[in-house]
Amino acid sequence: MSTRLTGRAAAPGAALAPAFIVASRSPVEDELPRERSGPVEEETARLRAALGRAEAQLRELAGTVEEFAGPAEAEIFEAHGEFAADPELFRLAEEAIHADASAERAVVGAFGSFRELLAASESEYLAARAADLDDVRDRVVSILLGRTTVGERPDVRSVIAAHELTPSQTASIPPTLIAGIVTETGSPTSHAAILARALGVPAVVSCSGLLEAIGTGTDVAVDGRTGGVVVAPERSERQAIRGRMESEERRRLELAALRDEPGHTADGHRIELAANIGSIQHVPAALEAGGEGSGLVRTEFMFMDRTTAPTVDEQVKVYAEVLRSFPGDRVVFRTLDIGADKPLPFVDREPEENPALGIRGIRLSLVRPDLFRGQLRALLRALREVAGTDAGRLAIMFPLVSTVAELVRAREILGEVAEEEGVDLTGVEVGVMVEVPSAALAVRRVAAHADFLSIGTNDLLQYLFAADRLVGAVADLAEILDPDVLTLIERIIDAGHANGAWVGVCGEAAGDPTVAAALVGLGIDELSMTRVAIPEVKDVLRRLTRQECTDAVREAIERATDAGEARRVIEGRLGTALQA
Repeated sequence: MSTRLTGRAAAPGAALAPAFIVASRSPVEDELPRERSGPVEEETARLRAALGRAEAQLRELAGTVEEFAGPAEAEIFEAHGEFAADPELFRLAEEAIHADASAERAVVGAFGSFRELLAASESEYLAARAADLDDVRDRVVSILLGRTTVGERPDVRSVIAAHELTPSQTASIPPTLIAGIVTETGSPTSHAAILARALGVPAVVSCSGLLEAIGTGTDVAVDGRTGGVVVAPERSERQAIRGRMESEERRRLELAALRDEPGHTADGHRIELAANIGSIQHVPAALEAGGEGSGLVRTEFMFMDRTTAPTVDEQVKVYAEVLRSFPGDRVVFRTLDIGADKPLPFVDREPEENPALGIRGIRLSLVRPDLFRGQLRALLRALREVAGTDAGRLAIMFPLVSTVAELVRAREILGEVAEEEGVDLTGVEVGVMVEVPSAALAVRRVAAHADFLSIGTNDLLQYLFAADRLVGAVADLAEILDPDVLTLIERIIDAGHANGAWVGVCGEAAGDPTVAAALVGLGIDELSMTRVAIPEVKDVLRRLTRQECTDAVREAIERATDAGEARRVIEGRLGTALQA
């Protein structure tokens, strides 16, 4: 007899495959030796080697994840690598070893102490990061015990089921073995959901009762559009999900046929649909998906994992290549967005208790004008290099702007560099990433100095709600469809248009068809998203008129009391198109 469950739809698609349950791998205390078996020096050497190996593995995972999920998801593994390399963590464990503890016990104790320090911190960022330590701790302990650190993986393509997938568990499963993902907790912005969308497989999260109803090897049907999950489906249910799978394949072919079509609504209102790009390797996939330029080129990839800053010539080569890849389309380069949580070896910095609110983004550029001027010089030289060819249109965006003064000074420096290079800035759009509440509050004054405003939903939402999207327990708080957030976004759009600036959204939310329709209803001009989301959003918008989108989002703002109700209102009005 089948069991029907319902969760939150997190990635479109349908699947029917055996379940593979990923269990928690937290160390069992009784399995760990209590006392060191050798001299302090030997046990300390074991500790140092295990932490070093864990750091190397995590940085390798970061590179693997970046290849198929993008740099934003790779960042968490870089952060985990930093945890493994933290000297204070090593010091705490070393003290325990000197007190006769085994390296395994010392690691658990040190991570526990470090976790308590973070959890008790007045810094919301550090307190939220405390949960990440468990994943790193388990990896280090496994290394010390001589166990494999490769996560559990199925032998055949399966539906991956878990209470909650940790970042390393998710990333360690080969993509070819993932038919779908279902978790008891989490949100559509969790790592598991984002990975599923990147892979093009269905995902359902917040599926209560999942592990009680399921066993490894049990067939599971997953519908990532409705949030439906059927455990041990009967014959009729199997036929139904196979029909959904066939429908999804037909839809995939239909979407592929739209690749070269421009983004617009059913009544011809133009919406630019661009791709977020994290490295030069992502450009071909963005083009294949039908991206109309890029609304966010993350330039950090050129600066990471280096002992010296890239030269101007090195940067020019890459920037020019990206511009040539999008002939006639706008390409928005975000200037360096590096902070204390992502340190650069060639930038001397004081440690910060709360790196999310520290010297990062435009703040770092203004205190390190040598890096900033070098990057601006490279962008302008790249523009000069592609002049006269069929290349993209250069746009420059400053990240984490929180005051008008920062924007004014950044534009002054750009003007100075342009004068030194003999480059005419006519035609070069200069804009701001609106991702700090203070910038949203001052948006009319900010817009007076910008050619465009790009709303960075990931950071803006986490700052507005004081909720890290990577922390499952609070991820549901930071929802873009909250009626007050929609009102704020409308205010940003209106301010931009009143000052002659176009307004876009770049963030995970832009790739959600329901959210995209709501943003169009609010008057957005551009949506930049992960490349895999472009075809779906393009098709949905072509089925809706702008007025339908406006009526739906207006009703949601007026009637809904929270994001969930707003989504139901919007999907209730636009259901046919959204379910296509």
